[in-house]
Amino acid sequence: MSQDVKDVSVYFRPLLEVRDAVLLTHRVLQEFPSRVLPEFKPWFPSASDVHKPIRPLKPAPLISSSDLQSIRLRLVEPADASDAADQRKPSESEAKRFRRSWCVITDRSSPLKITHSFSRVFRKAIEKHGLHLHQRVKWVVCERNRGARSMEELWLDLNRAIRRSRLPTCNANYQRALAQIWLYCDVFYSEYIGNFLKQEFQLSGQIALTGHKLGDVIKL
Repeated sequence: MSQDVKDVSVYFRPLLEVRDAVLLTHRVLQEFPSRVLPEFKPWFPSASDVHKPIRPLKPAPLISSSDLQSIRLRLVEPADASDAADQRKPSESEAKRFRRSWCVITDRSSPLKITHSFSRVFRKAIEKHGLHLHQRVKWVVCERNRGARSMEELWLDLNRAIRRSRLPTCNANYQRALAQIWLYCDVFYSEYIGNFLKQEFQLSGQIALTGHKLGDVIKL
């Protein structure tokens, strides 16, 4: 037991005398060994000590520039790719299809447009899924909706409409790997924006309004 312990609390039954309780406590404490904690002394290796414990047993490995280039290639390539697949170069159409998706955001400083009230179908869909008016949802436009223009042309036209604040609260993302354009907006403007997309860009077929963890909310 350390010498730092100075106070000992003793709890005993009323039938035991105080004097007997003190004697019993002293007898019990004598069974514990008492020792003095050694003084802490920081250790630093001397200059003459050639066997420092912090020295590694082996020198650090040397990596050449060719090794670094090989490591970079392995990090970029998929782990399960074969040598034949590694040597195959993607065609121009594949490189264009799987380019990074770009996002465009509307100017938040511009005033928002006042839209008409929801139609009966939209109101039922919102009540069914319990959507908040400021919850973010997205319209999904795919290749079958593009009509006469290409997806790239449709994406450029959509960019212009967003930058000119014709689509309030919207930001869009072109998922080239999926050949889809995702147009995010608030639920409050979702019906107005869906009708705007169909009429302004003359989209064919139906476009789907989807919500996070909800799937398709409604199709227009």
